[in-house]
Amino acid sequence: MSLKLAEITQEALGLPYDEQLRLALTLLERSEASGDSEVDAAWEDEIERRIQNIDAGIAKSRPFAEVVAEIEKLMAGTSRDSGTN
Repeated sequence: MSLKLAEITQEALGLPYDEQLRLALTLLERSEASGDSEVDAAWEDEIERRIQNIDAGIAKSRPFAEVVAEIEKLMAGTSRDSGTN
């Protein structure tokens, strides 16, 4: 990681959580723009709805590492099950 990127990363991690989410949205929009304005608008609305739900305490977040570990556990069980046929 370049020094500049490391500095930007540290600064971004110091932002309030909702601003971190907005920054992530901006970066994702630049890298994954679909070119379909209706799809992009729908995703924008969905992301905004999710941010509002988190801010309101309606939705709960989990650490990314926990989610990945759960997916890996599920995938390991699926591949083991499919290998017994």
